[in-house]
Amino acid sequence: MTPAFGQPADHSSIELQTVMGIEKILKKVRAFTCLVIGNRVEADEIVEDALILYLSTDPDPQEADGSYAFLIAAVRRLLRTTGARARRGSDLDQALAPLLQLQLETREIAALHLGAGLPVSETASMLGLTAEAVAAALDVVRKAIGPDTYDKAAASA
Repeated sequence: MTPAFGQPADHSSIELQTVMGIEKILKKVRAFTCLVIGNRVEADEIVEDALILYLSTDPDPQEADGSYAFLIAAVRRLLRTTGARARRGSDLDQALAPLLQLQLETREIAALHLGAGLPVSETASMLGLTAEAVAAALDVVRKAIGPDTYDKAAASA
């Protein structure tokens, strides 16, 4: 509802919606990062750094939906610059552990497609790849974790 002329807008409601939206996005970004590197503690640190980068841009609260793409891109840059490596650990479901042996780019594709549930076309767009390249990488993922685990992960995404 739009406030009448001269009446203040309900900024607390807008701020609460923005915070709730960002929290949902951060959960997805954290899940992406954890799936890529296999370690929750390290994932949290990287996501925190990405969030600081995002907030340093002085984002418009009305455009919080665009934060997902920004945060994923920031995490990807941080993974490459900090040298965060995939680590086998108890943080990743054992059925998905073979992902940690794959190249970083392939793990990122798996995390967006299987973890976040993005279709091949959106995954390709987010990563700046062709749909064919994403499909080929997903074939590698399917072979690495097995068709049953792949299908189960894809269905739950």
